[in-house]
Amino acid sequence: MTAAVASLPPAIHASFQALKIQPAKAVRHDVYDSEEKKRRIFDTPYEPNLKWWTTNQEEYVKPSNDPLPKGFPEQIVSKSVWDGKVLINQHSSLYKALKGIPYELNHGLGLRVLRGLPVDEWTRSKQISVFAGISAYVSPRRIANNGNNIVHLRDITNIEADKRPPIVVKGQTNGNQVFHNDGSLGIISLFTLGVAETGGLSQLASVGQTYNYFAENRRDILRELAKGDWKNRYQPTGRPLIHPVGNDQVISVYSRRPYFGFYGADEDVEPLPKEKHLALDAIHFTAEKFSLDLDLQKGDLEYVNNVTVYHARTSSEDSEKNQRHLIRLWLDNEEQTLPEILVDEFRKPREGQGWPLEAWDSLDEVVHGTKQ
Repeated sequence: MTAAVASLPPAIHASFQALKIQPAKAVRHDVYDSEEKKRRIFDTPYEPNLKWWTTNQEEYVKPSNDPLPKGFPEQIVSKSVWDGKVLINQHSSLYKALKGIPYELNHGLGLRVLRGLPVDEWTRSKQISVFAGISAYVSPRRIANNGNNIVHLRDITNIEADKRPPIVVKGQTNGNQVFHNDGSLGIISLFTLGVAETGGLSQLASVGQTYNYFAENRRDILRELAKGDWKNRYQPTGRPLIHPVGNDQVISVYSRRPYFGFYGADEDVEPLPKEKHLALDAIHFTAEKFSLDLDLQKGDLEYVNNVTVYHARTSSEDSEKNQRHLIRLWLDNEEQTLPEILVDEFRKPREGQGWPLEAWDSLDEVVHGTKQ
């Protein structure tokens, strides 16, 4: 089936340019003409296409010869396999004390939320210190993001471009975030300092549950995800997006952004073939089907196993009184079993230099200036 994939409307493109949002990589006018540039950037949109995936599901006929990728299990059986729609109705206690978080991340659901820290009573510096201290209990090895140990996730699109960092991720806007895994790291830590007036739900989905659905219904998607030819500027030689590990378990290192960027695809990578583009959309909509949607409150700490849980966020709207503001800290997870191909990439030391107090602080200010 040949399916049409929606292009990015010119009005949206113009709005991105007005915000001075950076593409995944600088546009190289000397290499591609306008038509080729359009094909590479806008014919492979970042946003998943529900109509395309739904139509494909309706038309798909399961073949008689439908093997799993070599080395992958028939089914994942683990506490990390869960349906969020069922989990939330079981009144399962997701909000527990600090004790047991590392075990829960590696041998349980793959997530844990701590609730009720009095963030409004603390200065920004103390908020960050408490977050770093608690997170050190979960894992002592921090992983830098653009040179800093923490990243502030809040909408900064209303700040003049010369007074804030470039907008390169959706966490710096009020837009929705599609399901994905972050980079080469073990644990995602989030500390909620402020909540939006509406929206901004934290969405989590089990990699194992998503895998089991594909193993039963769409093994063609698994075969595509397990291929070693997923190339992007971070992985120029390619690697699989899913990996079998341990005793019939599977981990995921999937993200859309390296293939599409935030608003523009990386021009040095060919547009994805239809089968690969569909596989990425399949992950998003299947994860969404089984997602657990959490309305995080001010003072909540959320810890997520990055390779066994997909995460996303709904769009949000701030008000003068209420603005979404989270701090993110990436951690290594030495307990997580990894395939040999990922060990060096995940385990190399990468601690950051700075602890920015605000989303608009530059790395230079944080490391060398008064905001250190």
